[in-house]
Amino acid sequence: MKDNDVSHSSVVSFERLVRKEQPDSGEEKDAADGYREARARAREASMLDVVLTDGTIESFDYSLPRRVTFLPEGKLILRFGGDSVVVEGANLALIREQIVEGRRRFIRVGTEAEQDVKPEDAAHIERIEIAEGIDE
Repeated sequence: MKDNDVSHSSVVSFERLVRKEQPDSGEEKDAADGYREARARAREASMLDVVLTDGTIESFDYSLPRRVTFLPEGKLILRFGGDSVVVEGANLALIREQIVEGRRRFIRVGTEAEQDVKPEDAAHIERIEIAEGIDE
């Protein structure tokens, strides 16, 4: 393939990805989603940062999760060694998937202002609680 064989729309799509502009067509959106997914997988996290409302950050090693429980009414329970992290909110399925795959870098409580501007089906964390030394 020669350099000049690249179509103009491919170049435009790539430039939009680099500038983080919203794609115009469904095909461009699929390409953008694929790019983000591949990039996320290429940068898998070794630890999950749990950012608390007071600014404290607790980091949990992804080699330690024993179990992740997803409750559809809006709760995730993450068990790292003897510690448990309870996450409450809305639409947490994608966050669960990213954590299970070791791709989520951090979780934090969202603000009311953020919740007001998010799409209705977007994930939103309302509360995080860490219980240390709980062993099942």
